[in-house]
Amino acid sequence: MIFKSLVVGQLQVNCFILACQKTRQGIVIDPGDDAPAILDLIREDDIRIVEVVATHGHFDHIGRVTSIVEKTGAPFAVHKDGLPAVERLSRIAALWGLEADPPPRVDRFLVEGDTVRFGEETLRVRHVPGHAPGNIALVWPGHAVVGDSLFAGSIGRTDLEGGDLDLLLQSIREKLLPLGDETQIYPGHGPFTTIGAERSANPFLAGGAP
Repeated sequence: MIFKSLVVGQLQVNCFILACQKTRQGIVIDPGDDAPAILDLIREDDIRIVEVVATHGHFDHIGRVTSIVEKTGAPFAVHKDGLPAVERLSRIAALWGLEADPPPRVDRFLVEGDTVRFGEETLRVRHVPGHAPGNIALVWPGHAVVGDSLFAGSIGRTDLEGGDLDLLLQSIREKLLPLGDETQIYPGHGPFTTIGAERSANPFLAGGAP
């Protein structure tokens, strides 16, 4: 699989471009800002984007979805519980003093167990709420893009609308930790990590990991 990442926007969101090596079909995950830089990475490997996916609806993760959709013609997918945040994109971004595209049209609502396919590659959707009601993880063997659920040494904040600390911890333990210690974790912000590293050293998981 072709795997690319870049940090976008003032809130330093990890945006990902994944593509099938054989067919060059691919997806963009969390295009929060810096659309020109994202499009440059797409062009580098002659990738044809077949879907734009958000791990959740917070403005810093979807701020340039509309720009990417307009340039690629790809549909946009997000968990159904993320729709209210998507619809409030412009207003919430303005509250932070930032600009964003107009709210994108949602073409597909993702739910637990769905798949995201591009070329010969398949990702599976796990619903991991707690930071945001619609937060999902996109999982393939040995890897997971997890949005703002689990970070290196920390977890997603739960003081925003729809946040729930107990639910987030339950989601991490039930949906992410079982992926196995060698699984590479790609969070929405900050450095990449592994399940094993977080199971053993993350202070939020101490004493409660299966």
